[in-house]
Amino acid sequence: MIVLGLSHKSAPVTMREAVAVPSDAVAEYAKRFAARPEIDEAVVLSTCNRVEVWAVPHNGHAANLPRVIEKVLTEGRGVEPAELDAHTYVHQGEAAIRHLMRVCASLDSLVVGEAQILGQVKDAVATAQQAGAIGPVLDRTLQAAFRASKQVRTRTGIAKATVSIGSVAVDLAKRIFASLEDTRVLLVGAGKMGRVTARSLASAGVQWVYVTNRSYGRALRLADEYGWHARKYSELEDLLASVDVVLTSTGARQPIIDVALAKRVVRLRKYRPLFMVDIAVPRDIAPAVADLDTVYLYNIDDLEAISRDNLDKRRAEADDAERIVDEAVTATATWHRMLRVKPTLAAVRAHAEALAKAEVDKALGKKLSSLDDKQQAAVRATVRGVVNKLLHPAMIVLRESAQTGTGVEMAAAARALFGVEVGDDAGHDQGGEGQS
Repeated sequence: MIVLGLSHKSAPVTMREAVAVPSDAVAEYAKRFAARPEIDEAVVLSTCNRVEVWAVPHNGHAANLPRVIEKVLTEGRGVEPAELDAHTYVHQGEAAIRHLMRVCASLDSLVVGEAQILGQVKDAVATAQQAGAIGPVLDRTLQAAFRASKQVRTRTGIAKATVSIGSVAVDLAKRIFASLEDTRVLLVGAGKMGRVTARSLASAGVQWVYVTNRSYGRALRLADEYGWHARKYSELEDLLASVDVVLTSTGARQPIIDVALAKRVVRLRKYRPLFMVDIAVPRDIAPAVADLDTVYLYNIDDLEAISRDNLDKRRAEADDAERIVDEAVTATATWHRMLRVKPTLAAVRAHAEALAKAEVDKALGKKLSSLDDKQQAAVRATVRGVVNKLLHPAMIVLRESAQTGTGVEMAAAARALFGVEVGDDAGHDQGGEGQS
C-alpha cells in the first residue's frame, strides 16, 4: 500500500488549493486512478487541509507509483509534477498504514481531536466504493482504521473538548476582539464546515450573526437554528460593509471576494477595520485582499499556532491515542504481509499434493492395482498425511516470517527450494516497509 499526499504540514495553502479535488470530481479521480495499469485500488481524500491518494499498487509497480499519482493529480491543473513533488510526502507499507490510521483518528489533523476528518474519510471511501475503486486490501485496512478511530474517541479524552477548524477560527476572532457577544459576524457558507463554525459561534455567545449562501434555503435553515439572520447571496457586498468579522467556508472553486469587491467594501466602510478568516480550500478570498489598508485577512494556515496550543493542552490524551493506533497498525500490517506469503503457501502445497497424487495414481494403477476401494483410499490418506507432515515446518516458518517482516524473502527461498512459481496474481505489491 502507498500513500502520496500533501497537507498543512508539508505545503502552503497556495499549493493545496492548486491540486484540491472538488467534491463533485472525487469519483472521477478515483476511477481515473483505479483505471491505471499500475494501480489495483485507490481512494482520493481532498479536504481543506490535505489532498491524499491511498493506493494499492499492481504487482511490481510500487517503485514508480508516486510519479504516476503526481502526474494524474497535476494534469490540466497548471502545476508541474516536479513543483508538486517538493511538497508531497510518500508513505509505503507499514508507514502507509500508520499514516492512514492517524489521519482517521484525527492525530494528523491541524486541530488534533477534531471530529470532521473521520466523516470526510468515510465520504471519500463511499465515493470510491461507488466508483468501483476499492478492493479487499483497502477495504480491510480502512475497516481496521475506523475501528481504531472509534476506540481513540471512546477510550481517550482527546475529543472531550469539541474542536474543529471552525472553532479555531472563532478562537482567532476572540483573540482579536475582547468579546464577541456584541460583534457583528458574517458567516459565508452553510455547508458542513459552515455548520461546524456556526456551533462554535453559538458556543462563544455571539448574538448578531448574518448567514449567507448561494442557496438561500440552506442559509435560512442554518440561521433559524440559532435565531440568526439569513441574507441572500446577492447582498454580499452590503453585508461585508456592515459587519466586524467575516468567516468564509464555501465550496467555490474561485475566490468569491476579489480585490475589486474588497476595495468597494473598504470605501463603503469608510476605512473601518474588517477582520476576515478564510477557512476554505480553494480559498474564498483572493490573497491580494490582505494588502488593502484596514483589511486583516487570515487563512487556514494562520490557524496553526492556535491549533498547536490546543494540542499542547491534550498531549497526554494524544499519546494514549497513538498507542491505540500502534496496536491497530501492528495487526493490519501483519495481515498485509501475509498477503505476500499466501500465494507461495498455496503454490508449495498444490505442487507437493500434485506430485504425491501422481505417484499414488501410478502405484495404484500398477503394483497396487489389486487393492480394493477401501484400501486405495487408505493409501491416499496415508500419503496425504505424509505430505502434510513434511510441509508443516515450512508452512509454520513462512507464516511466522510474515509476522516478523521477512516473509517476502522467505517466500522467495521456499519457491526456489520447492521449484514452484507464482503468477501475477501472487498478491498486491505493497511497497517497502519504510517511507520516502
